[in-house]
Amino acid sequence: MFDSRVEIIEEIRWPKKDSEEVYIKFEEGSCWQGAKRKDFWNPDNDWEKQIVKGSSLRLWSVQYSIIVGFEWFSVKENKWISVWCHANNFETKKEREKSMDRYVNFIKDEGKRIAKMIDAKKTFEQIDKSTHGRDHTGNTFGMAMNIAIHSAKNKENAEKVRITFNKGYGVLETEKGVVNPAILTVKTDD
Repeated sequence: MFDSRVEIIEEIRWPKKDSEEVYIKFEEGSCWQGAKRKDFWNPDNDWEKQIVKGSSLRLWSVQYSIIVGFEWFSVKENKWISVWCHANNFETKKEREKSMDRYVNFIKDEGKRIAKMIDAKKTFEQIDKSTHGRDHTGNTFGMAMNIAIHSAKNKENAEKVRITFNKGYGVLETEKGVVNPAILTVKTDD
């Protein structure tokens, strides 16, 4: 069903926009364009400096001419690296950056909102209840709590909230800082 073949790049033209296709001409004479730069695995890798004239690509195809993916041979690592698959449909770099900005701003805004609740002497339970349905994951909640506890003016209540929050994730009262529930290490006794 799937076949693979190795081709050597004679010419490669990278698009100005990552939402456009890369043009590749191979030494044996054929050329191909079908992979949008935005859809490469690890899109922030500097593929333009790695996949160059003379590079080897292993093309995965159906019926020889329908290319469904390719790998690049890294001479430095002496191995094939997956680069693109026809099913990939990732955001552009601009969209990824916008999304990251929205994510960071959401966390900062939630931290400010929770800090106000801490200053108003709300308990951890009240704060936790107010976050349900607000697109929180363990990571966003942990980071927002960290911001809130460190920026709250009511330090006494902030400490109570911190201790209760941490206890919920098995962290001792004597431990410092705010646990991020998305990043927990399991201790074993062996």
